[in-house]
Amino acid sequence: MYHYTSCGLPNIYLKNGFKEYETPYGKGVAIEDVPGLHKAIAMAIIESPSKLTGKEIKFLRKELNLSQKRLGLLLGVEDQTVARWEKEGPTSMADRFVRVVAMGHYEDDDVKVLIEKLAELDRKDHESFCFEESDHGWKEAIAA
Repeated sequence: MYHYTSCGLPNIYLKNGFKEYETPYGKGVAIEDVPGLHKAIAMAIIESPSKLTGKEIKFLRKELNLSQKRLGLLLGVEDQTVARWEKEGPTSMADRFVRVVAMGHYEDDDVKVLIEKLAELDRKDHESFCFEESDHGWKEAIAA
């Protein structure tokens, strides 16, 4: 068994799917299909009857590719609230909402698209928007 702590969680063990090898710097480990492993970990966390821990909130947030600010915006709280959840554990309401958002990411393409759009917002800022009217109503336009 391999104690997989690189994901940020203290309680993850791998029965197989990894190879250990020696390097000039000591023992190394190669894990097969890390995205698949992380999805399996996320689903186990989401479906667990236990209250989420702060580290589990952080793991799920990172798997959703969201900053604390974007997760906070998605859930209607400040980024400092998300930081507190990650340090101390979430409220029961936050626990439920984070599970719903994470489950939606894995099981609902519409939610996944929304989360990806929110994550993209972390990488760029809009200074202004331009709109144009068409036969089908108003829509965002490319500014000239």
